Amino acid sequence: MEDYKFVQIGKKKVCIRFGFNALRKFSLLTGMSLADFNKIGVDMSLDSALKLIYCGIEDGYRKAKQPNEIKSVDDLADLIDTDYEAIERCMDVLTEMLTPDAEKKKKAKKEKK
Repeated sequence: MEDYKFVQIGKKKVCIRFGFNALRKFSLLTGMSLADFNKIGVDMSLDSALKLIYCGIEDGYRKAKQPNEIKSVDDLADLIDTDYEAIERCMDVLTEMLTPDAEKKKKAKKEKK
């Protein structure tokens, strides 16, 4: 897994990483059990999605060893108010990081074309 990625949210470029620590923090915030992690992203509430993205951003900045200016889920929601498509971009990073083989297959298909 890559250490972290950058995602554009509005005018801000943020570090994001969905490693085990981010998932652990998300589990603490939501009470989601390990058995339910295969359901992440399926019929997820907006609140859960924002909490998951926030945990990923916190972990991204932690791995980058940089200060995180987004101090809460509320701050993240305010930032996303300027760029609703950022939720999809962040969830794409989640998919890439949790299923690294899917990203390799995507690249292989592009190279064949």
